[in-house]
Amino acid sequence: MPRIVSTVCVVVLTVFPFAVSSVSASDNSSTVDTTIPVNAGTGVYDLEKDPDDCIGFLPKPGCGKAPEQAGDRGGALQYSVFALMLGGLGVIGTVLVRNVMRRDRAIAEQMTKSDN
Repeated sequence: MPRIVSTVCVVVLTVFPFAVSSVSASDNSSTVDTTIPVNAGTGVYDLEKDPDDCIGFLPKPGCGKAPEQAGDRGGALQYSVFALMLGGLGVIGTVLVRNVMRRDRAIAEQMTKSDN
């Protein structure tokens, strides 16, 4: 039974995004905006300082801009994904430690039974 559930989950997760994207593409095909923005492809960055100071391995403080939406760099969604990843690692670590302790107890019980 668990194999069936996992197989169904994998199939749904791999097929569903493509099905949704093809449906949304076919629905909006008549309203697609084909105009090219004025600064497309020119390498224009939305910075308040000189780009030479801001683009590189160690950008100086004050470069960039504050997040305007939750999905922007440094926004709430980025922090929530980080917290979710840390929580997942915590759960994995807890299960791992608990299982090792359970195994060690079982081995210790076997050793005491074999000694008697």
